[in-house]
Amino acid sequence: MNSDDGAITDLLTRWKQGDRSVETELVELVYPLLRQVAAAQVRRNSGVLTLQATELANEAYSKLVKLHGLDWQSRDHFFAVAATVIRRVVIDYLRQRGSAKRGGRLPLLAIDDVREDQLIVFDESVDWIGLDEAMNELATVDGPCAKVVELKFFSGLTNAKIADVCGTSVPTVVRQWRFARAWLGKRMGADTSPA
Repeated sequence: MNSDDGAITDLLTRWKQGDRSVETELVELVYPLLRQVAAAQVRRNSGVLTLQATELANEAYSKLVKLHGLDWQSRDHFFAVAATVIRRVVIDYLRQRGSAKRGGRLPLLAIDDVREDQLIVFDESVDWIGLDEAMNELATVDGPCAKVVELKFFSGLTNAKIADVCGTSVPTVVRQWRFARAWLGKRMGADTSPA
């Protein structure tokens, strides 16, 4: 953990305890990191997302600061929540834009080809609204697996960072990802059988 990680955790703790004087310092540390996550999301998905990184980061940040009652535990917890918020912003954007086609035979992903450590890229051929609904269903079946999927899709974190955020090990994250991608593939009608 670098000094910014510790500072963010400390500032989140103080902010949670009601010390609003740390908010400016917190923004100065958190916003650039949130913008990096947003920039990576936009860069990886430029074919689908016509949002600017700043727009995505601003919208995500505005939603994050409204979560006053949340029990911020650490920097990693903050970014786990940020992944959820970014997911909501992206899905809302796609719904408004109408680019996530519904009802067709759109694939989930070439799910068997996605390596455990690979970043996921948005594609016009993927039913992202359907994926969001399937992820919500997965959360009722296996919440930790759904969180791993969310972090992979919407935060750009590595397996090691996902393990830190989830308080688990990298092998557990890999197992959860394998289960989740098979479950989502079946739910979305993708062929996940071995070739």
